[in-house]
Amino acid sequence: MPLEAVLLVLASTVIHGGWNARLHRMDDPAVVIATSYLYVGVVLLPMMVVDPPVEVLGWVFASAAAQAVYIGCLGAAYRDGSLSVAYPIARGTAPLLIGLGGWWLLGETPSTATSVGLVVLTAGILLVAGLGARLREGRAVGLALLTGCGTVAYSLIDARSVDLTGTLGYLSVIMILSSLVVFAVRRPGAERMRASLRPGALIGAGQGTAYALVLLAFQQAQAGQVAGLRQVSVVFGVLLAREALGTRALAGALVVAVGALLVVW
Repeated sequence: MPLEAVLLVLASTVIHGGWNARLHRMDDPAVVIATSYLYVGVVLLPMMVVDPPVEVLGWVFASAAAQAVYIGCLGAAYRDGSLSVAYPIARGTAPLLIGLGGWWLLGETPSTATSVGLVVLTAGILLVAGLGARLREGRAVGLALLTGCGTVAYSLIDARSVDLTGTLGYLSVIMILSSLVVFAVRRPGAERMRASLRPGALIGAGQGTAYALVLLAFQQAQAGQVAGLRQVSVVFGVLLAREALGTRALAGALVVAVGALLVVW
């Protein structure tokens, strides 16, 4: 993997961990992240006008629903628990489910690295979940698991849909719809909406910058290598959160990151 690609991905992981750590400190993280989605969707709105995703309209609604689950559950997990518990589980659940799904549902024979990764990743998630139980953050653990399920759902839908329509227009509609679903469910008043505008813009900028760096890395290295190295964001997020949860939190994040890297590499 070229050094430049490594540096791009590492910069992306620091930013990804950073915006998650900042989001965790917000009073109303679900509304803030929904606001960030709305910002990005509106910025991309001209692409939707130029190339509307009419070919995959049904999948647009399905993906928006899955994204709304992701937003709502991630925000609720951050509200109810420590970032060192919620973030590693939310990030680690998706590659675990994809790896197990390919093996059990599609009959794919996992490589040695994938098999080891699935075991290590499971151990890491259980380690972090055990920490959550000790901290009485069982609700946050459950919500983080649902966040990972939402990630898997919209990722599979989007992977199919972007081959059939324009990517940016598709993304614009999904981000706007999913944010509106979250607003409809949570019903934030005018004061909460105003309070989310500035942090929502900062979170949206972090999301966009992190993903742009990943896209640049994709141009220089294999997708599996980039996706694997991105899992380091779990460790950076825990470090940036600066929560006094002891070595078990960092150890759990490291194990999750290593396991996820092996699964997706």
